Parts: sequence; C-alpha cells; structure tokens
Amino acid sequence: MIDKNVVAKTIQTYEETAEDYYKTHFDINEIKNIADFFIQNLNGQKILDIGCGPGRDAKYFSEHELDVTGIDLTSSFIKMASKNMPNAKFKQMDMRKLDFPETTFDGIWACASFLHVPKEDAKNTLLGFRKILKPAGLIYLSVKAGTEEKFVQKEEYKGRTKFFAFYTEDEFKNLI
Repeated sequence: MIDKNVVAKTIQTYEETAEDYYKTHFDINEIKNIADFFIQNLNGQKILDIGCGPGRDAKYFSEHELDVTGIDLTSSFIKMASKNMPNAKFKQMDMRKLDFPETTFDGIWACASFLHVPKEDAKNTLLGFRKILKPAGLIYLSVKAGTEEKFVQKEEYKGRTKFFAFYTEDEFKNLI
C-alpha cells in the first residue's frame, strides 16, 4: 500500500530544491529531439505542459509559436516559469484534477511528470488527459522502466526523496 501523501512529499522536495533543479535542468538539449518530433506531429497550436517545472519545455514550445499553458504543483516552479516567460500562462494545478474545459488542447506534454503519479491514480489521470485533449490530439508521456513504486533518494535531492512509479512495457501498454 502506497502512502497517500506521496505526491505532497515529492512536491515538498521540489519546493526545497527548486533553485538547484532550475540550474541543472534548464538545458533543452536533453529532450530537444523528442520535443521537435512532438512539434512536427502536432495538429494545432494549443498545448498543455503538465509538470512544467521552471518552464524549460514551455519556453521551447513558445519559441516555436505554440500556445502553451504550463501547470505544476510546485509553486516555486510556477513563479520561476512566470518570471522566465511573463506573457505565457502558468497555473498551479494537480494533473490528477485538471480544471480545463473538454477538448481544450491539441497536445499534452508530460515530460518527467506523470512518473510521479501513484499507479492507483494513473488510469483516472490519463482519462482526465483524454477529456481535455481534442480529437486526433497528441500526448507525450515519459515514465521510468521497472516494476515498482517507491521513494528514491539521490544526492541532488539533498537528503530528500521523490516518489516514482516504474512500469514494464506491457504494464504501460495496458494502462494506455
């Protein structure tokens, strides 16, 4: 049984390490190829960047003349993203409880964010994504390979932990 506070604990870690995260994760080159593929295959201009962090990907998409809305639960990230891109739209929001009208977005980008959703919430979270996505819309999700759900501690987390849900290929295919 997974602790119900896993998301809150993970967000707390992001809040406490936000400045360091910004310094080490703002280089678009680590995801540029997949972002370009996403842009090339997108039908429309309106995308939702779920778990936008400090706005790295949203900035890249905006530079490609896409209409980007970014959401994140980490308030420090929303402040950073808003400062980096004052004309963009950023909201503090839980991806498990999206507050957008149906069929709002042409694309959903969830890079290194959905992997923090507990497996018991994953199916309903994806149904929420589907609801706000236009027909023929495009979704990009990244997850970690494995079989379990657990808290991970790394040096960059400064003694704190983040929750991750790991999926086998078959498990993820069955989920989507």
